[in-house]
Amino acid sequence: MPGDRVLVVDDDPDIVVYLTSYLEDNGFEVRSTGDAAHALALLEDYDPDVILADVLLPGRSGLDLLVTVRRDRRWRDIAVVMITGMDEILQHDCQSYLVSHDGVPGPDAVLGKPIDPPTLLAVLAELLRRRALATSAAATAD
Repeated sequence: MPGDRVLVVDDDPDIVVYLTSYLEDNGFEVRSTGDAAHALALLEDYDPDVILADVLLPGRSGLDLLVTVRRDRRWRDIAVVMITGMDEILQHDCQSYLVSHDGVPGPDAVLGKPIDPPTLLAVLAELLRRRALATSAAATAD
């Protein structure tokens, strides 16, 4: 996990500071932003292993960010974790939204707010483990 890269996307500055500090204290390299448009601009020069994105963002939503990431060949393998304070709404709206976008794969995980730090680390560890296995399998196939 140390050195793995995370992009935090949330319009609440307190959450951004908290997540950034917590993740950096646990060995992650972190970049952050408050909106989806800036997140997409950051992705041009930053190659995160995981994106943590709030569902409700100003301008383009976190779900729109997810769809854009999943449809772009450069980014589709980045793990995406949606964070929200409205779990029930997310489950319904997320499925409806993704179905309306030709069945784009959903997020790799969903975490409710407030985020439980040990759960966050466990989710990240699992997603990074899966990514390492996929990368290893792809290298072996070549």
